[in-house]
Amino acid sequence: MRSLLAILAAKTAFKINRLSGSGGTSLPGLVAQKLDHDILQKLAYNNFPKGVIVVTGTNGKTTTTKLIADILKHNGITYIHNKTGSNMERGLISSIVKESSFGGKLSAQMGLFEVDEANMPKVCMALKPDWIVVTNLFRDQLDRYGELDKIAMMFRNLFDDLPDAQIILNSDDPLVASLGFELESNNKVVYFGVDDYVAPKLANDHTADSIFDPFTQERLYYTQQYFGHMGKYRGKNGGFSRPKPNYSATNIKQSGIESIQFSINSSDKLIKLDIPGIFNVYNYLSAYALAGTALGLSSEDIISSIGSSPAIFGRSEELQYHGRAILMLLIKNPTGLNQIIQTYLLNKKDRLLVFVINDNYADGRDVSWIWDGALEDLQGYKGKIIVAGSRANDMALRLKYADLEDIMIVEDSHKLLDAIEQNSSARSKVFVLPTYTAMLNLRSQIVARDDKAKEFWQ
Repeated sequence: MRSLLAILAAKTAFKINRLSGSGGTSLPGLVAQKLDHDILQKLAYNNFPKGVIVVTGTNGKTTTTKLIADILKHNGITYIHNKTGSNMERGLISSIVKESSFGGKLSAQMGLFEVDEANMPKVCMALKPDWIVVTNLFRDQLDRYGELDKIAMMFRNLFDDLPDAQIILNSDDPLVASLGFELESNNKVVYFGVDDYVAPKLANDHTADSIFDPFTQERLYYTQQYFGHMGKYRGKNGGFSRPKPNYSATNIKQSGIESIQFSINSSDKLIKLDIPGIFNVYNYLSAYALAGTALGLSSEDIISSIGSSPAIFGRSEELQYHGRAILMLLIKNPTGLNQIIQTYLLNKKDRLLVFVINDNYADGRDVSWIWDGALEDLQGYKGKIIVAGSRANDMALRLKYADLEDIMIVEDSHKLLDAIEQNSSARSKVFVLPTYTAMLNLRSQIVARDDKAKEFWQ
């Protein structure tokens, strides 16, 4: 009876949200959770006959799950997916309840969920996933997660409690790769990584968080370092070192800010993504590794499934607004910010650049991470810069310390689109770098003002 009431209340909350136009994605789950604390476990029980996939990590969760969703859809596998990126327990409950009957029954064959790192233990013990993908681990929202070694220890304990789950890990991230070393006798561990990549590096990238051997604490030796602590490494005296990837990207070539191409496992088949950046190669690789491991698909099937997958909700997503192309580039930690700088901003220093920094719970209350971003690499930026959001003044100060000029502060978030329109011309491209809640708010404003744009549920 409690579960039935929880589901009924959540479905009512969905209708209220839609009628009010709020678009909130976690409220129904919160309502259900208040009425039945075990609702997620009950919804997962005896559902998802083909298994449950969980994707976690600091960066790339939403893009990776979207790519996996494309693979499932292309191959006729029905699934439930928290596609809006609401990745805490209440967000997952919302996604499942939305598709369930009032009795909690589902018709989907698989569950596909991105999960916030801090929520992994509770969520995974409820869902009992068959496959877990870990994209990477970088410092992110220290006020919520703590240091990386704490997250890694939590993951190790969790994986011990899920002996039947297959773990898919990024071999180029030392801390992530180390999660598989003690599991190989009990779990089938699969690795993915980049085997060759050469690109100009940022002069002020200080995001190498895991450059020490996780077991001996001695400094690792890198033969290639792509960005942050990602690359090819080895421990002292032949100890801990980068595992050989089961799935590796080779022949990587980027074409400006438009696309990037590569092959997998030295195949002659060239894959082209219509979004740039080495981070998107990692996202593709992680989805590819999951598909090869969990679904047993051939390379041709995987590539045809996601070869033309578009940019998604707030991540390299282009929205049209009154003739302008607004490129939405979500930022939430220094590593993500640096990859946006390296991929987009260094080559196009004359565009209108907009930072929208909020400090709501979903963004992280502590915004000190902006001081670790490589903003000094933007010195000489020729375009106008606008800052907005609840922490606009903090961002403006950070830009001033980076010796950037022509900065405009917009105090009222409802006037931001007006400022963008006044400081850009039609048919121009505007770079917007928002935190999560700022992205949601700005997206809603664009949809309200321009009927050519669509909300994320449409």
